[in-house]
Amino acid sequence: MITAMLLTCLWACSSQQETSPVRKILQQAVFASGHLEQENEFVIAATAEGTIRELNMREGDKLTAGQILVRIKSDAARTQLQEARIVYNDALKNAAPDAPQLSQLQAQIGVARAQLDQDRLNYERYRSLRSKNSVSQLEFEKAGLQYKTSQSNLVALEKSYSQAQDALRLNADRSLQQVKTQQAILSEYEISTDKPGVVLDVLKKKGELVRKGEVIARIGSGRHIMKLFIAEDDITRLSVGQRAIIQMNNYPDTTFTATITRILPAFDQSAQSYSVEAAFVSPPPLLLSGTQLQANIMQEGTRSVLVIPSAALVRGQFVQMRDGTERAIRTGQKAGSWVEVKAGLTEKDVILLPKDKNKKQGVELPGT
Repeated sequence: MITAMLLTCLWACSSQQETSPVRKILQQAVFASGHLEQENEFVIAATAEGTIRELNMREGDKLTAGQILVRIKSDAARTQLQEARIVYNDALKNAAPDAPQLSQLQAQIGVARAQLDQDRLNYERYRSLRSKNSVSQLEFEKAGLQYKTSQSNLVALEKSYSQAQDALRLNADRSLQQVKTQQAILSEYEISTDKPGVVLDVLKKKGELVRKGEVIARIGSGRHIMKLFIAEDDITRLSVGQRAIIQMNNYPDTTFTATITRILPAFDQSAQSYSVEAAFVSPPPLLLSGTQLQANIMQEGTRSVLVIPSAALVRGQFVQMRDGTERAIRTGQKAGSWVEVKAGLTEKDVILLPKDKNKKQGVELPGT
């Protein structure tokens, strides 16, 4: 007797409630799922390869424009910059007017000018003597040849000085450009943000190796918006300004009113749907990027739809049949504790409510 009572109790305690889809009159609405994100979201990516030496941010930190967020170990780059600066300083000294090479040429030019002055005076003296027939024609011509030679020598030295000066200045300019290049390379080992925002997610840790282009963190800025995904057969029913009732996963017992602010014109291949954006009329106190949400975008009129208790859903798109198997269904609008069934069930089907849900929730069953 006691054994029979125990078996009866176990069967009753373990049994699941059964229900079937029913038809209800609901205000017409377009159902959409989506998530919360900030108006401008961007990533901080490594601009150089190396080990993270400093990581100056955590999730939730508020950032200011120009704030340095990451420093990557840059020993090799710093060494190359120091070497470039040494080469530049040496080139700058060599290009100065008192540099050894230019000073030597200047001294040679001074000697050549003095020699030219002397040869010019000598040539003029021989020309005067020749006019008086006091020297031979050969001696006069030799004095003239020496004068021309001194002129050519001075011109050649001055040209050599100019060419040497240009070459040394060019070398200094090239060395300066190399310094600037190394400075630019070194700056890539420091990563900053060019606008204020909030750290949404940090994907790397201090001491971790990163490669160029690898994402280190995700940053958000601007107001929070809702991104909703709309089925192809529903997109033509939407327009900017329509009211939407929003239910967020982190506020399961509260609904919020929003307004459609933007309808994106392109089909989202990754989500296989169209996307729209919505803004809260009165936002909740805590908004977190990435929060999952569902929306009913209200339409004019009412319609009769097939519904089941939302508690009957398993993993969002399955229901458990009477024989224990699971069946995939396509859902639509949600209204209170009911969810529309667009495909996968008929009014004749019998489904089971999950044990944990019918214990936790007072589920209204059809016919009860």
